[in-house]
Amino acid sequence: MDMRKWEPTVDQIVAESKQYKNESGRHKVLVAWRAKLEKEPTLLKPFQVDEVVRAVRYRLDRAAE
Repeated sequence: MDMRKWEPTVDQIVAESKQYKNESGRHKVLVAWRAKLEKEPTLLKPFQVDEVVRAVRYRLDRAAE
């Protein structure tokens, strides 16, 4: 899976997640995005959604340091 193609989506998820100070708010954003990515028009497979979520979590962790 070419993650460069998903950069705008990752950026959007990170921006939405940063609006929440606590982990539970960020988790809700990720759960909502997981559902969106598994449906049309993207129809990503679960392992592909996991890759996107990993990229988001990585960026959020780096931003928190």
